Amino acid sequence: MQCPNNHADAIRCNQLLDVAEELIDNQGVVSFRFAQIAKGAGCSTNTLYKYFESKEDVLVCLFLRNTTSSQIPIFIKENPDLTINERSVLAVLFTFEVVKRSPIFNILRVVSINSMFWQLASSDKIEILRNRVNLFWSRIKRPLEDAVISGDLTATDTDIRDLSQALYFFLAGATSSFESKLMDEQYFTSEDVLAYRHVSRLMNHYQWRKPITQEMMQGLSKRICAFLDKGSGKIRSCDTCLAIGKLNDCRQSAI
Repeated sequence: MQCPNNHADAIRCNQLLDVAEELIDNQGVVSFRFAQIAKGAGCSTNTLYKYFESKEDVLVCLFLRNTTSSQIPIFIKENPDLTINERSVLAVLFTFEVVKRSPIFNILRVVSINSMFWQLASSDKIEILRNRVNLFWSRIKRPLEDAVISGDLTATDTDIRDLSQALYFFLAGATSSFESKLMDEQYFTSEDVLAYRHVSRLMNHYQWRKPITQEMMQGLSKRICAFLDKGSGKIRSCDTCLAIGKLNDCRQSAI
């Protein structure tokens, strides 16, 4: 199922996704039904099927328009003074702050990247989803590679791959645990200081010219919060998604 190819269709598609997101807020991911979207939007099921083949398509698109990948480049543009150390932890800290503000984003992330789920979506949605997931990985890995090139980090290709995966796995586990609210405090603490400590330990296992400090991460998180609070980060539209969703070169788009 192809995405909208003009602005008018993108507006209509967004309206349908807004209804779907409200249904999820009220009923949960499992309970809401595909046909409810058309009823809530005041349109026919034929209109709904023009944009989505299934509930899986809708959930994938909701995740795509909420991803941090569309917000990070704008933050970087507005903060050109970011150091290489700050850029190296930006994707992790940015995601932490977005999850705090939007529980539905984390729910959609967990559901959408489950292979038993996304394989039921249409082929076009799967292609965009795959590119977006790899784009986010590049936002973690690319700054580490840049740090090696600039001489700020001494690491091999294997080191970079290992560190990238460690950061991503920590991020996925921490955000999922934060949102589930099932673990007792003796097992999981959602305090920012603890997260900074974990990330700094992961990063400083490798040889940086200047260590990755908790104070630096705290300062960067404040800048991210200010960015999100003023509304610049609320970029949730088909137009934005289309602008980055089908980029083939994730390495270039991660800049």
